[in-house]
Amino acid sequence: MPTACQRPELMRDVMPTLLFSPRFATAVQAGTKRQTIRPPRKRPIRVGDPLSLREWTGAPYRSKQRTLGFGVCMSVDPVEIGVNFADDAEARRDGFADAADMRQWFEATHGLPFHGLRICWA
Repeated sequence: MPTACQRPELMRDVMPTLLFSPRFATAVQAGTKRQTIRPPRKRPIRVGDPLSLREWTGAPYRSKQRTLGFGVCMSVDPVEIGVNFADDAEARRDGFADAADMRQWFEATHGLPFHGLRICWA
């Protein structure tokens, strides 16, 4: 029987996975972080998609993954984080202390300005 990788039409049946660093894993598992901002994906997440929320148990790609929970994608919206980003409420929803913390993390991780997608789940 062909696998999903051999039959592209089966790929939508595979549950998208979102992996989180230890910094965010506790909030995801507790349900206080229900959004993430990511670069666009090769296979986009769509509203209504079931999501598997996970973290690495050790070094990324060299350890097992631990499931933090599951969700259903409620929205996918474009977002830009630039040097003038100042939305503390948005930053807190994404698991940061404030907008400055979020700006610093995105600058160090992706560079600024960052253009990506906000994925929200329930």
